[in-house]
Amino acid sequence: MMSWKPPQVAFETRHLVKALFDPTTVEAELMGVAARGDVEITATRSAWNGVLWLIQSTVKEGGRPLYSGEELAKLRADLPVRWS
Repeated sequence: MMSWKPPQVAFETRHLVKALFDPTTVEAELMGVAARGDVEITATRSAWNGVLWLIQSTVKEGGRPLYSGEELAKLRADLPVRWS
């Protein structure tokens, strides 16, 4: 008996950025679909590193990054993405 697997969608850094920062994009909609388990989003660790660089470089308060490494690790863990 075969078990059902959702279709896979591969995200690159640009897709992750769109999904996280613009809720009106197809990528953001796919994140919601993935959270329901109807599609599996895959992304590489280097794609996540690109998102980290963007956040740490641009989201600052008083010249310092607004988010801690712990907060960013939680964000990554909470995303419906299978990292490879």
